[in-house]
Amino acid sequence: MDAPPVPLSQGIARGSDVGLRLDLKNDGDGILALKWDGGEDQIHDSQVVGVLQETRNKEVQPQWILRVVPLHSSPEVTKSMFAFESLRVTSLPRNYLERHMLPGAPEHLLVPPNADGSRNLHVVVSIRSGTGQAQQYFDDVLSKALVAIGLDRDTYHVHPTKSDKSIMEIAEKIILPRANQGIRQTIVLLSGDGGIVDIVNTLLSASQSDEYIKPIIGLIPMGTGNALANSSGLNRDATSGLGRIFRGTPRNIPSFTTRFSLGSVFLTDEGRKTESMPLQSGCGIVHGVVVCSWALHASLVSDSDTTEYRKFGAQRFQMAAKELMTPADGSAPHVYNGKITLYKTDERGQEIAEEIPDTKTSYIVATLVSNFEERLTISPASKPLDGQLRVLRFGDISGAHVLRLMGMAMRGGGHERDVMAQYVAINGLKIQFDESDSRWRRVCVDGKIVQVDEGGWMEVRRGNKDIVNLVV
Repeated sequence: MDAPPVPLSQGIARGSDVGLRLDLKNDGDGILALKWDGGEDQIHDSQVVGVLQETRNKEVQPQWILRVVPLHSSPEVTKSMFAFESLRVTSLPRNYLERHMLPGAPEHLLVPPNADGSRNLHVVVSIRSGTGQAQQYFDDVLSKALVAIGLDRDTYHVHPTKSDKSIMEIAEKIILPRANQGIRQTIVLLSGDGGIVDIVNTLLSASQSDEYIKPIIGLIPMGTGNALANSSGLNRDATSGLGRIFRGTPRNIPSFTTRFSLGSVFLTDEGRKTESMPLQSGCGIVHGVVVCSWALHASLVSDSDTTEYRKFGAQRFQMAAKELMTPADGSAPHVYNGKITLYKTDERGQEIAEEIPDTKTSYIVATLVSNFEERLTISPASKPLDGQLRVLRFGDISGAHVLRLMGMAMRGGGHERDVMAQYVAINGLKIQFDESDSRWRRVCVDGKIVQVDEGGWMEVRRGNKDIVNLVV
């Protein structure tokens, strides 16, 4: 049963006398009802970024409710649009203030500029992420919210992306050199998981000085899957992460490192082009913070990474999965071949290598997160930013069986207990590929697709460097 509503109190909102009442729901959500002659408004807790207390001459003045209002431009447009409202109210209920009060701009947004005036609060707007909402969110929500907490346009630098290399270039030319000089920096990143991955890879591509200060990232998730945001709690309300940026605390982002045999390449331009990989000790190398996968998962991410598919948002992954599991020609889905070795810790604390006898695999992911999408709980045992790498693998099972297990994952889990599932904490894993067709040698590292050379291998290991913080 929901808690009884707080008795109606009197106040002023939008220049009119209003009655104020707070209703608390069992699910933890609260609704502030504003009632006036001929009208009513309801403000859900999930929309509230925070409440600011206005003070003047040490006298208590009205409060400002900062909230994000989700909109839809038309019934035909499925992507969400956003608006920001700063609502001036008096006489808010005490327990409402206790739930939402902001002391002002958080410390991680109050980063001083350099002596030459260059700013160290960066706003990176990934124009093409997801369904293309980042610019609109910055214009209509973020820029106004920053002003509301006292940060005007002169306090930060806006970096709109111009290409898929833009975030890496910003990290290489600005973020990394300043971090190595011991300069505090915060990046408000309007992007999908790929933006974080680009920053992490760039920062790990060079050595860190003794003065290195970890940059802080405030993430506004604008991708299609948003695995890191969904797994770390950033998407638990309707503010698209803004509430966490204003009221959260920076924590280290765990990472992993994947090495590939020489000859492996990145696939780009919807798989039509290849690009060389960074090399280290004779191996291709790429870092990640979400997932390294092969078999079905890597194939569906690669197949769905097209302009046409991206119009459907996160739904694109399910569409591609169904096509792979139930081919149009009526044939059985492909079963992937390769030798897999898991690196685990035994009861004595020693690392052991465990080779999986079965060389046929339908699905395998090594992941640091719990959720690939908001409702897709792929690794139920994973906790936010716990740094534990876990593997989920299905052997040679039918397409219908895989789809059934994925359906269970969409309903919160249970798939990991299936008799055909292998789900365990690991230190790393290695795959030696036994596929002649390059289509079945594609590996996904946080959305980046790597095509492994024939007869080649890949190995993923937990990272051992703290390189960047995320506000959660």
